[in-house]
Amino acid sequence: MEKITGDKVYSLHPLPDGFLYSYLIEKEDNRYIVGYKMVSFETGKVSRVTKSIYMLTKFGAEYKRFIGSIKNYLTCFSIPLENGQTFIIESDGSATLFDTDGLDLWHGKMLYKDTAPGGVSVDNNVLWVSYPKYSVLIRYNLKTLREELRIGSDNSPLMRATGLFSAGSKLFICCKGNNAIMKMDTSSYQSEVYYQFEEPVLDYKFINKYEIAVLKSGIYLL
Repeated sequence: MEKITGDKVYSLHPLPDGFLYSYLIEKEDNRYIVGYKMVSFETGKVSRVTKSIYMLTKFGAEYKRFIGSIKNYLTCFSIPLENGQTFIIESDGSATLFDTDGLDLWHGKMLYKDTAPGGVSVDNNVLWVSYPKYSVLIRYNLKTLREELRIGSDNSPLMRATGLFSAGSKLFICCKGNNAIMKMDTSSYQSEVYYQFEEPVLDYKFINKYEIAVLKSGIYLL
């Protein structure tokens, strides 16, 4: 495991040959100064990039049409759909479906009991959402935006599940409660420990042949 950076990461987004992430530069009273960096797998170089490049990567080419309707562009989850629409889930659980012109097609809440999502992942028309407080995963249908399945509990191995990553029939689940990435077969819902760490794991991505994990202490190449 190789440490790439010790930055405090807000969100991480894959690129064709690397990834881009937003991070905290410093905090002054109640004011947060945020930066953006890009990592190249080919060169190993970490370089600063502009906010506009970050926004383009996270939200897509038409982000200017709807970005003014988003409460917090750093902490929200952005889900581009095949038809060009964009589904946004805010950190308070409010969710909005925007069409290609930035118009609000649907608005609602994606809460479990009293809590908002900790992570999301898309596999075709299936949206997986984690709820860390209750160690629960919920599967939604992106066409109907309805709940289809709920798994997990206070005693499940999906302890305080946050970041999610889908790869075919496998769902990788970052669990802060047991410092592990769990791998679940979405056809049988059987899970096993994929990686075990000594600190909380917040996010995981498989990009090309590279596995990237965001831990409490920074970003690592696995």
